[in-house]
Amino acid sequence: DGVEDHQTTLQASAQKKRLQTAAAVMVPRHREPGSPSESRVLDGVEPSLQQRFVASSFGRWLEGWFDGLRRHLHLSGKNGPDHGERRQLTSSLLLRQGTPFALLALIALVTTWLVGIDAPEGLTEAGWRSLIVFGLCLVLWVSQLLPLSVTSLLGLALLPLLGVFPATEVFALFGNPAVFFILGAFMLAAGVMKTGLSEHLALSVLERMGSSPRRLLMAMLLMPAAMAMFMPEHAVAAVFLPIAWEIVRSLGLRREQRYAQAIFFALAWGAVIGGVATLLGGARGPLALGLIEELTGQTFTFAEWTEAALPIVLIMLAIALFQLLRATTGLKLNISEAQERIELKRLELGTLGWSGRAMALLLAGTVIAWISSGHASSLATISLISVVLMFALRLVRWSDVESHVNWGVIFMYGGAIAIGKALAVTGAGEWLATMMLPEGISPFGLIVLLAIGTLLLTECVSNAAAVAIMLPVALPFGVAVGLDPITIALVVGIVSGFAFMLPMGTPPNAMIFSTGYVQFRSMLRYGSRLSLSALIVFLAVVWLWWPVIGRGV
Repeated sequence: DGVEDHQTTLQASAQKKRLQTAAAVMVPRHREPGSPSESRVLDGVEPSLQQRFVASSFGRWLEGWFDGLRRHLHLSGKNGPDHGERRQLTSSLLLRQGTPFALLALIALVTTWLVGIDAPEGLTEAGWRSLIVFGLCLVLWVSQLLPLSVTSLLGLALLPLLGVFPATEVFALFGNPAVFFILGAFMLAAGVMKTGLSEHLALSVLERMGSSPRRLLMAMLLMPAAMAMFMPEHAVAAVFLPIAWEIVRSLGLRREQRYAQAIFFALAWGAVIGGVATLLGGARGPLALGLIEELTGQTFTFAEWTEAALPIVLIMLAIALFQLLRATTGLKLNISEAQERIELKRLELGTLGWSGRAMALLLAGTVIAWISSGHASSLATISLISVVLMFALRLVRWSDVESHVNWGVIFMYGGAIAIGKALAVTGAGEWLATMMLPEGISPFGLIVLLAIGTLLLTECVSNAAAVAIMLPVALPFGVAVGLDPITIALVVGIVSGFAFMLPMGTPPNAMIFSTGYVQFRSMLRYGSRLSLSALIVFLAVVWLWWPVIGRGV
């Protein structure tokens, strides 16, 4: 009996091993990226809900699925599962990997059904169809079943197809000045990275400030924040991530140690918070600018955005620094090796060349011109002129720019502006505001609701998508309670930048999470504190400071 029991146990163990082997071969493995290049954050790809990191392309996913299925179906022989087990595993694979296709098919069927029914009372047929397009894009933006830019292209195609707008009017919205402003800003940021200016600045500051663990942590927070005021936050995080790796490795820190986690948190929080201070930190600000100008004809300046956002940014940096220092209280580290690594890396770079110095002067002049300019078209004109000068001075090549600029953002902008325009022109946005707006709500009460809604939404989708979703609906709400449209645009645009809790909220979060040193529960715990602090600080600044600068509620 003992021998038989032993044989039965061995057979069960062998069968379990075959099942595990089959499952491992059957499912295509998505290796967690360990660097910004591997995670494709440098390309501006938006974080995925499914992977919690950076979204891979649909074609790569589909190719991986078919490859896994093909390898599974070729399993045979004594080491593979039997026919029944293989059929069961195949069914499981098809069910799991086929879910996105089923969801897309369901969304298409629901959309087709909605188009076929009559418009609700008080809403025109064009307004109803524009609302359907908006709802469809909302679901796809949030679910990330399609890339953000592809969803925007779908919206662009459906508006003329459903008779909401003529095709010429829809595609003309790609000419919005805000699109060319952010395109020029991204190109200039590519020049800053290619000439080595950003890395020289970062290493110089860290070498001077990193004399103690607390000072090093402070530098890793404040330097990315300062740089994110002049270049996109994902580019800033890409500059500092290799530096953070050098610091962690030189100190011999393990993944579970608090200081290692704090170093990565510092660079991500600094990039996220600092990017809110100006229109250059990300796509949300220029998108809010383009939407408000297209929907209302009003606009705000580069300086007005900074005037409204800078007090919030400064307070949030102080709160983030306090949280980092508190989390690492009592730690004793020998920082000399990290200083040596930073100094060695700076020596490897050498002195800043003439191209880096010329890029610094060009960027400084561009920022001064942006601050002194007024209209959105002026911002775009200055951006394009600066880009032309950058190429005329031979500071970069076109191939350098191509590898650093997220061209998909152009499609995202065009689609978002077109959908917002459709909601405004057809009256769908006003109808929706009438149906959803609570009676008797005060202007400040509406700001509180919009801030909470935007803050929650931006944790799940990119901040640009959050602006595209919230602003077209928020504008009619604001008008109904007597709020200035510019105030509404600033509320949605600024709050959408404070994403701290989840990896998919913003590229810097995805990048530090992909290192493996930042645990999900830690990001959720510390990020929720920062998000709550951002909400409280924002509302306090709106109540106390905004009336002083003419943005009173």
